[in-house]
Amino acid sequence: MNSDKKKEFLSDIGRKYEEWQGNQADAALRLYDYFLSKNISPTTGDISSNKETWELFEEKMREALRLRHRSLSTEKTYLLWLKSFKHFVNYKSPDQLEGRDLQDFLSQLAVEKKVSPSTQNQALNAMVFKS
Repeated sequence: MNSDKKKEFLSDIGRKYEEWQGNQADAALRLYDYFLSKNISPTTGDISSNKETWELFEEKMREALRLRHRSLSTEKTYLLWLKSFKHFVNYKSPDQLEGRDLQDFLSQLAVEKKVSPSTQNQALNAMVFKS
């Protein structure tokens, strides 16, 4: 469903039904988009060279966490989330990542892994950590 049709549909729902029902329809459409996206765009590129890039990226994150005096448990947790994300995108080169990749990863955590919102926020914080 394209963006304009989705907005029109949700607007129509908002006029006819209660707010919670509109929110539920919006959530259903987001889940639908997520599951459709699971079948799109296989990973391209040389996985072995991407592994080296990811290892370098992990090392830079480790250094940045230590420079900011983050605890060892935070370092371990952030690196575990980074590794989990790396596997989720199948070693896709970091420079080819899109916002949709992170969105799909977080959706997968909520929908398939059924993690709590605080765990999902922790994963997001790890992914957006600035090195």
